[in-house]
Amino acid sequence: MLVGTGIGTLLLLAAVTWLLVSGLKARTQLEAVRAQVRQLRAEIAAGDLSSARRTAAQLHTHAERAHALTTGPVWSTAAALPYFGDPAQTVRAITSGVDKVANSALPQLIDASRQLEPGTVRRRDGSLALGPIEKAAPDLERATRTLRAARRQIENSPSSTWLGTVDTARSDLAGQLHSLASTLLSADVAARTLPTLFGGHGPKSYFVSFQNEAELRGLGGLPGAFAILKADRGKLSFTRFESDSAIMHVDSGLNFDAGFQRLYSRRGSDRVFDPTRLYVNSDDSPHFPYAAQIWLAQWERKTGQRLDGAITLDPTAVSYLLGVAGPTRLADGTLVTAGNVVALTQQAAYDRFARDNSARKVYLLDIARAVSSRLIAATANTSAIVRAAAKAVGEHRLLVYSTDRAVEKQLQRTAISGVVPRTDSPYVGLALINDMTGKLDYYLSATLDWRRTGCGPTRTVTVTMTLTNHGRAALPDYVVGRYGKPGHPKHRGDNQQVVDYFATTGALLTSVDINGRPAGASIAMLQSHPVYRVLLPLPHGVLQRIVLHLREPAGSGGPVVRAQPMIRPLRVSLDDARCD
Repeated sequence: MLVGTGIGTLLLLAAVTWLLVSGLKARTQLEAVRAQVRQLRAEIAAGDLSSARRTAAQLHTHAERAHALTTGPVWSTAAALPYFGDPAQTVRAITSGVDKVANSALPQLIDASRQLEPGTVRRRDGSLALGPIEKAAPDLERATRTLRAARRQIENSPSSTWLGTVDTARSDLAGQLHSLASTLLSADVAARTLPTLFGGHGPKSYFVSFQNEAELRGLGGLPGAFAILKADRGKLSFTRFESDSAIMHVDSGLNFDAGFQRLYSRRGSDRVFDPTRLYVNSDDSPHFPYAAQIWLAQWERKTGQRLDGAITLDPTAVSYLLGVAGPTRLADGTLVTAGNVVALTQQAAYDRFARDNSARKVYLLDIARAVSSRLIAATANTSAIVRAAAKAVGEHRLLVYSTDRAVEKQLQRTAISGVVPRTDSPYVGLALINDMTGKLDYYLSATLDWRRTGCGPTRTVTVTMTLTNHGRAALPDYVVGRYGKPGHPKHRGDNQQVVDYFATTGALLTSVDINGRPAGASIAMLQSHPVYRVLLPLPHGVLQRIVLHLREPAGSGGPVVRAQPMIRPLRVSLDDARCD
């Protein structure tokens, strides 16, 4: 009996010792894996594919070792124990997940990367070679699918155990894999859609709208000058440029859902202000497919030409791209650069042509032509161009819509689609619409602070938004807008915004404060999200604060943020209660 007990004790001690020793060794391997996942994502984002392949090989070695150290009867028995086995269960999920990534997703990614070397996909004239991109698509799709499964396996393991170091490792690695998955998803969608979008299966034509951030709309800035872009077998060319007046009052004939009508078909008693009829109001909604469909319908009604999609970008996005492509020069000698294009188009032009609006429009068209020609002819480093475009997409400044349903379905998996997603995740969305018909938003700054407390199925959310108008009375009449008119500020230089906050699906508003005083908000629904609207006057130099108090469903995952694109970037802070 004693001998049996002694042997059992020795076996238990041996098992515990093995768990400790192998666990420490596995932790060392996982620390290497976490660092290499971070490095791998950075190398892919930078387009350094040869380095990414070397990092992937090193990651594979460490992942295999970690998985081998945490398999076998001792680890499986420990993981099966209630409560005490939670750390072992989580460690096994982590090592198994990263082993799947290393053995399947990374080899597929390496195979795809060989097709996507910059010298392979970019021709000397700046056009794209679409064949290699198509060949890479299947490998990228498989890699994305494998990585998604590995993430799901890790996320389904216990997140809060009695061993804090395991919890930290799980959280950190899950975050790294989430970032890598986002990068791979973008590459996967690009490989699936670019051959069609760039005319690989027949020529395509697109409506390209240039937004003006000095007068905000829910999508970004007021749609102004536009162009028609042709894509044919990877080569881009512009066929015409027009000022906004070309389709300003063309009725698109479109009717959207009741939420859209309630929110946006309210700008004046005359329906001429309806976004589906007035081009400069067409992107009041932050949901890009609405604006894109309006533009395409307006152009077809105007010209009879049916286009294949729409693209929008603002001067800040252009500055990112010019930073890679290099400057361009106008016929009058003006040098347009990454450093001056925002101010040149949205501030200086209003001073220079304060008394001649028609001349200003011609000048802005000249800039649009010069910049567009420079961008499509650029032969700069492909990876740098991709990074610049990705930055603009991440800030909702560069968006793409396709009338091809299969392509659009793929685009809507990423931020480039500009959709307001139907999601059960916590949602944080701000959209601003200038109510002054002026250009004072060039001088606007804003912040958004989102805080969530509690850990039940319904949680308390406090959203604090501040806006400050830094404009001044001495600005040109066209910039200051319609002050002194009924329903608008009385003083020259004061601004006014329609502030729309898009909340989590199922949210309930409990109260609103404006500058510390109780206030009200109108309520509508768009894309399954409650939208709370406040009309906010913005006196010059005075910070205005809106606080929304909400009760929201817990949802799944972390908050999804949609930040309003602005000249002075919106500052967003998130504070979410940790619930295990």
